Amino acid sequence: MKLRIDLHNFDCCPQYNDWLDQQYFYQSGSLSILGFEPRPSLILYTLSQDTYQAGFDDFQLQRQEDLKQTVFDDFPSPIAHYFYRFENGYENELQRLYLLRDTWESLIDVLHAMAVAEIRFKRVSLTAPIAYSHFLTDSVAQRLLNVERIIGQASDQGISLEIAKIVTIATLATMRDLNQTRNGFSHSAAQSEVQALTWIAECYDDVLDVLDDVRGLAHTEILRYIGQVNGSTLRCEVFSGHGFTRTIRNVALATNQVHESHQYFQLGQVLVSYEKSIFGLRPLVYYREDASGHTTKLCMFRRIFGDAPDRRVEYEVVGEAIRWNEDRNTFKTEMDELRNIFGLGPD
Repeated sequence: MKLRIDLHNFDCCPQYNDWLDQQYFYQSGSLSILGFEPRPSLILYTLSQDTYQAGFDDFQLQRQEDLKQTVFDDFPSPIAHYFYRFENGYENELQRLYLLRDTWESLIDVLHAMAVAEIRFKRVSLTAPIAYSHFLTDSVAQRLLNVERIIGQASDQGISLEIAKIVTIATLATMRDLNQTRNGFSHSAAQSEVQALTWIAECYDDVLDVLDDVRGLAHTEILRYIGQVNGSTLRCEVFSGHGFTRTIRNVALATNQVHESHQYFQLGQVLVSYEKSIFGLRPLVYYREDASGHTTKLCMFRRIFGDAPDRRVEYEVVGEAIRWNEDRNTFKTEMDELRNIFGLGPD
């Protein structure tokens, strides 16, 4: 990870100072001198710059490992699955390269779906240069731009979006720059293991930095609505972490959540829960059950195609190199709501 430290500024990396203080506390307890309790990190910074700098490498290593475990365990499953396989489930460097690409695209898919879901929920009006057709694009770059424009236009209207707490405009700018590098290996096939390893080395630290910036995703949950235990408790399948083992649990809601989001509580809905809000992710995220009904895979929007009366929505199944499509009329309610954001008539 590319976090840098300015040795002439103690406050430039609060996380490192907190880590040093914690290390001292674990080893020696509180530092107290006649009742005065100075910060061990500040004493080290003041009296031994060499030691202060040397400890930073250990901090970075632990921070990196903590971040990876957080992504594996707590991030939405499309991101967590591909990143876990990138770190632990690859057969060769070429495959690992493609898994890094899939991690990146899944991250953008999830952020984009959340942003679009929130403005649909809050009925935020949008204007040019963003357009309805941009929401249904297969362009990764356009999805990134959509998120940035959504946050910007909502802010201009005095509307605070929860997605803006997860990904900042500055992080989106970094992601846009990194996406140019991603385009390089997406549009030119790697010719060898050595070339793939070179691409990974070029992108890896930047991807980790972005994942670090969007740690708020660890507190979001993608859910498939199954039913309601009672008026304030949902029964949902949860898609968190890298595994695909089916996990179904009760999700307790506050009274205001039930009132504000009740329209989403129906079979076939895919929800996202974060910052005490629940939004519907369709049509950008859907799901597919296997023939036995024992496993559910999330599916990420890829494109629309076909003409009436046979209009289709194509999805890519997370964790599988296959695509499938669904009747566009399945999502008419969501499509109409998205069109209404731009003052357009029904789909």
